[in-house]
Parts: sequence; structure tokens; C-alpha cells
Amino acid sequence: MVTGAQRYTLDLDVPGAKPCVVRRPPTFGGTVRSVANLADVRAMPGVLHVVTVPTGVAVVAETFGQAITAKAALRVTWGPGPADQLSDAQIRTRLRAATPPLLVPPLLTPYVDAEFDFAFVSHAPMETNCAVADVTDDRAEIWSGLKSPIVARQTIAADLGLPLDKVTVHVVQAGGSFGRRLFFDAALEAARISRACRRPVRLMWTRVDDTRHGRMRPATHHRIRATHLLGEVLSFEHRVAAAETDFRHGLGEIITATAAHLPLGIGNATLAQTLFLTTVKSPYHFGLTTQALTEVPTGIPTASWRSVYSANTRGAEEIMVDELAAATGKDPYRFRRTFLKTDAQRAVLDKVATEGNWGRPMEPGRAQGIAFHEEYKSRTACLVEIDVRDPQRARVTKAVIAVDVGLPVNPRGLEAQMIGGLTDAISTTLRAGLHIDKGLPLEGSYSQFHWAQQRDTPRDVRVFVLPATGTEPGGAGELGVPAAVGAIANAWARATGSKPRSFPLDFDVDFTPYPR
Repeated sequence: MVTGAQRYTLDLDVPGAKPCVVRRPPTFGGTVRSVANLADVRAMPGVLHVVTVPTGVAVVAETFGQAITAKAALRVTWGPGPADQLSDAQIRTRLRAATPPLLVPPLLTPYVDAEFDFAFVSHAPMETNCAVADVTDDRAEIWSGLKSPIVARQTIAADLGLPLDKVTVHVVQAGGSFGRRLFFDAALEAARISRACRRPVRLMWTRVDDTRHGRMRPATHHRIRATHLLGEVLSFEHRVAAAETDFRHGLGEIITATAAHLPLGIGNATLAQTLFLTTVKSPYHFGLTTQALTEVPTGIPTASWRSVYSANTRGAEEIMVDELAAATGKDPYRFRRTFLKTDAQRAVLDKVATEGNWGRPMEPGRAQGIAFHEEYKSRTACLVEIDVRDPQRARVTKAVIAVDVGLPVNPRGLEAQMIGGLTDAISTTLRAGLHIDKGLPLEGSYSQFHWAQQRDTPRDVRVFVLPATGTEPGGAGELGVPAAVGAIANAWARATGSKPRSFPLDFDVDFTPYPR
């Protein structure tokens, strides 16, 4: 990968496969009603085919440059999509209305309340959605980066009306995914285009396509209340309302994928609730603890994003832990240490507090933050330092992470996973999000979707992999994001004196959107 020798989907030499791009609707899920200048576009230099598919109007040409030029020239009349009237304000209103009420605290019992909003987030892999397809009357062969190749093959066979044994799907190394390639949009789209054109095609989504029409992490609203008395936490309630996460890829094959399509979202909701209740747990002795999820269908294309529910849910809870500590007059590190349930949990927390020199004096505008997370039989703590003296560019300047996965098999791989989780958290906590405006994101590229760049990442990052504490390895891929989200938000709160409530924290539209 570093030298450029790795071969990805569009690097493959599939005989006869010609470049292909798709003109996509101006809103999510819009449909093609008519194309006014079809003959003129077909006559443009290099253009081989112009065909309509369910997702838009595809152009196949001798080069990608010719295909993109012809795509831009198309004059298409579009039908509506399912989310045309939705913008950020309406989405937040829906989510807040769907959030169940909290219990009324007992008379004279002190409590802490908070509500949090998290924006939609793009998966933003370096490699955009792409696929190569060669479909004839009696067989199909597809190449693409896929995380669910079995259900992809089964679905493509059914869509093309071919026997399963006549469809071959090749899984190619993907240039990033983070959950995005659980869905096989490009593979199915390329197969449809190849069948319509009766030739092999090399489909590429542009960066604007991928940012605006790709699937995304759902927006969420969180309502949390904790009661406390005499230094003890009596109850901790967390109600989450989220735009529906699409699990209609099922568990990777056609039976559960079909079940997930049951009417009224019943099947999809079952998968959502199962994942939420399996992964979201409080590590603290906080008395009566309840965590509940309500999902709201929006028509906006979503998919699992790294850490799925945990990044927002546990991130918000770790912010609340800091505010509980302040309400009871306790230091955030000591407060966590008191209420964590096990010695193994305290060990990672102690490690980052010691190695990160928790509580050291810092000048105004700079501060530390700390947080903890446990998931998939693994546990981690994160301590960060932040500098907000430039209000236009808050920066995480230092991070110390400790991780205990039971049995570490690949320590350098663990280190990379935790640094990746930290980078995701820096991005989505500080600047990276999608503005939804009348059924489409305003963002269309990396210059507009503000993912962390090298200048945003701390130069001082230390990851401590604890020695084996068990005989089986726990998970690490999802582990690194939630604690880092909480630590960054808590550091920002201490540095600014403000309570973080809406993420990303810096979410201005500081760009001119591309045309729809």
C-alpha cells in the first residue's frame, strides 16, 4: 500500500471493461423521469453508451474524462426522493420528539441533566465506491471491495435473473471501508449497467458521489439524567433517538437480509436493538442504569460506521461522567476510578493518568480530558490534551492511550487500531460532519467534509498495550473511538469553560457547495 503496488478494483485489467460514471439525482433516492438531450450526449467524443438505471443515468466512454464530461452535459428531469424536504433542523426536531422522556427524580434528590446532538458523518474512505462488471445473457462476473460478498452475489443473481452458480463475485482489497462496504451498491449498479450496455464496465463513483450519495453514520439525539446523593450515583438514564441505521445487508447472506426488509422496519429494528443492547454497556456502578434506543426512519441512506452506536452513546456518557464528577466536587479521574467495576478497568485508567501526568498545571486555553470505554471483552482509557487558544482551530496536542484486550496477539496492530480510533474521534468531535439540506449533504469533497489532516493530529501519541490478562483476545477495531470522543470533548469543556452539546463542535458551512 505504501509503495503503490497494492492493486485495487480500478487497477484490475479486465479485458474490454470501459470507464463508467453515473449522473445521480439532486436528492437521496430520486428517480429519472426523462433525459432531454440523450442523442446529443451519445454523440459526444468517446461516449459509447448512455443508459438509465434505477440509481441514475450511466455514461460509458473510452476514458473517465470523457465519461465525466458527458455526464455533466446530461439534462435530466428527476422524480422526488424519500427525504427531499428534510434538512438538519427538521431531522433534529424529529429525533428530539422521538426521544422517550426521563423519569422524574425523587423529591429533593440532586440530579444532572444533559442533551446531546451528533450530526450525520460520511464514511469517507480514500477509495470511492467502485466495481468492475462483465454481464452477459447467461453469466455475470463482478470485481469489487466487499464486506458482505455472499449476500452481494445472491442479490445480484436475483436482480439479473441468473442462477446463483452463474454469478461470480471477486472480493478485491478495498481502500478503506469503516462499515461502508457492508453494502454492495457499486457491485449491483455495475452489474445492471453492464447488462444494459451488453459489455464489461469499470464503474467509478466520483468523490462528490461518494460524499453525497454514499451511506453515512446516522445523526443521533441523546437525553441523559443521573441522580446522586451523598457522593453516590443513584441512577443513570440514557435515551437515544437515532436516524435508522440500515442493516438490510443482514448477517451477510440472503435469509437474514430478506428478514431485515420486513414491513415497518420490524426486521431492521430487531437487528438494531440486538446490536445496541449487546455493545452499549455502562462500566460504572451507577445504581439503576438504563440505556434505550429509538430509531426514526428518514429515507436517508445509512450504514454502520466504526463503533456503530458506541461512538456517540458512550462518548456522550463519558461527557456526563465529567459533569457528574463536577456536581459532586470530585476529580474526573478519581471519580471514574471510584465507580468502575473491576480492577482490570482501573488498570487502564491508572496507566493513562500516570503516563499522561493527569492534573498537571496548564496555561489558560489548554486542558486535559480523560475517558474510559469497554467493549468486545476489551477495555481502554484515553487521556488527551487540547489547545483552543486559536478558536478557529482547536487542536489535540497530546494523547495517551492504554488498552487491555485480554490476550494481545499483534501489539503493533493494536497500536494502529487505537491511533485510528483517536483520529476518527478528533475528526467527528471537532470538525467533521455532514450538513443535510433539502434531502442532500452540502459537503461534496474532503475540502468540505473536514476530516482530520496531519496538522490536526497530535505529534505526541503514546499507546500502551497492557500485558496479557486472559487467555483469549478481545476486539480492537471498534474500541478506540468512544473513549477518545469523551476525552476530547471533556478537554474542550475544561479549556473553554463551556459544556459541549452539539457535535462536531465547529460545524460552520465555510465553503461554497457544489451544484446538485
